[in-house]
Amino acid sequence: MKFKPLMIAAAFLCTSAYAEVSITTGAGYMPMSKELAKAYQQATGQKAVENYGGNIGQMLAQVAAGNGVNIVISDLGTLKRIKSPVQFSKLQKLGNTPLVFIWKKGSAITGPQDLTTDKVKTFTYPDPKAAIYGRAAKEYLDGLNVPSLKDKTMQIASVPQVMAYVSKGEVDAGFLNRTAARQGKDKIGGSVEITQGYAPIEMVAAVVKGQENDKDVQAFLNFLNSEGAKKLLVKHGIDK
Repeated sequence: MKFKPLMIAAAFLCTSAYAEVSITTGAGYMPMSKELAKAYQQATGQKAVENYGGNIGQMLAQVAAGNGVNIVISDLGTLKRIKSPVQFSKLQKLGNTPLVFIWKKGSAITGPQDLTTDKVKTFTYPDPKAAIYGRAAKEYLDGLNVPSLKDKTMQIASVPQVMAYVSKGEVDAGFLNRTAARQGKDKIGGSVEITQGYAPIEMVAAVVKGQENDKDVQAFLNFLNSEGAKKLLVKHGIDK
């Protein structure tokens, strides 16, 4: 009998952990997620609890540990690749976003076709193990089947580093995402969006298994289909 209060308390905590919609995403998508959460509260009067603090693998580990998150915003390829006990019962498509090729100011480069010329002596892309845009870049480059490109390649950790290296002229060109290319357009010579040669980068809102019938989860998913949410997604480089 002494265990009953503890059992009741534990049950209450498990239930209350999902009292509101609770979202997470990796560091690269955090600005977009924050804007969506703010717009959701403004549109509905309901709060979306936000959970951030690492890459998507680290955030999924926290979900598995029971942090109460019931919606994960990420690209589908990464969610499929990461080994995690977290399961999803529903995937709501948010849209696709492209790989982007950029080059430094003062360069004669006009696009990725110049990778095989003397216009490009060094180029870079994010770590494929950590970034979806790194995996997309590697897949695209592998498809070109030009062995000599390996001698020009400098692989670095993240999308922000690609922009930093290109904008400072430390490399001639690089691959990253649309949002970074737009935000840094005044620091680079130009950019070209690449829409073929790699698996589509599809953004989704993934519902944690067991939470698909929660009314707050449904309300947030409905909001993601609203015109206001669509405008924010487009702002962050996602084609609905």
